[in-house]
Amino acid sequence: MAAVGKTTATWVRLPLDWGIVGIGPGQYNWGYFDNLVNAASANGLRILGLISNTPFWARTDGAQKLFPSAPPKDYGEFGDFAAAAASRYAGRINAWEIWNEPNLPLFMGFADNKAVRYTDMLKAAYPAIKRANPGATVVAAGLSPLAGPDSPPGFLQQMYDAGAKGSFDAAAAHPYVFPGGMAADSNNGWSDVLRMHDVMVANGDGGKKIWLTEMGASTSDIPGDGVSQQEQAKQIVDVLGAAAAVGWAGPAFIHAVRDLDTGNRNDREANYGALLTTDWQPKVAAGVLAK
Repeated sequence: MAAVGKTTATWVRLPLDWGIVGIGPGQYNWGYFDNLVNAASANGLRILGLISNTPFWARTDGAQKLFPSAPPKDYGEFGDFAAAAASRYAGRINAWEIWNEPNLPLFMGFADNKAVRYTDMLKAAYPAIKRANPGATVVAAGLSPLAGPDSPPGFLQQMYDAGAKGSFDAAAAHPYVFPGGMAADSNNGWSDVLRMHDVMVANGDGGKKIWLTEMGASTSDIPGDGVSQQEQAKQIVDVLGAAAAVGWAGPAFIHAVRDLDTGNRNDREANYGALLTTDWQPKVAAGVLAK
């Protein structure tokens, strides 16, 4: 957290894992998240709380119960947890993102009807959070770059079709553009954001912002996938510049602070760190983003 505090960043996105905190119905152990919140506050950072994952006892039945990211079988219990979190951290956390990348099968436990299930979760969480902290901003889940009907704009329209309007204050996207960068618009990361805005305008929500709750690039050694540290820094700056230019983008969050401890250069997920390598050495982007 101290490394983030040394940059121009004013926000940090902290994962609140219901699967860890929710030890039983209405029973919570907040310890690990209290520590994260205290560290962020000590470094002068505003917090976006990311509510994700489901305790085993609360997961929907069936094969998807094997996955921590499975949706809950009782949306009311999910709402209760969101309310408890919003109440506990009111004044310290005033923005909540509901779930992560529900347009990907893995992050909805491979359940069917992902958009409908996710919308039901959003409709449970939104009023619960507002009752606990009326001034809180509720952000719909950041959507992952993806082709097909579950692309970010496609999934967002499915959410509207399922009744999501009125149950979020801002939408969110994850505009990764690596390896080719903004010019190539790899993975349609940025153009997806533009199309999401079009969907919101068409559904009467053009006045709402789209937060960029993940962005960045992997510096793995995977041919045709990873990028150099210099290119990682450039892509971060390019996306931030594009977001500033449109006027309707909300806060942007770079994923992640540090490469994972594995040190595996052939693992995409292990090499997203923007500030630090596995061995705690500064990456190029750290200098670009420094105060």
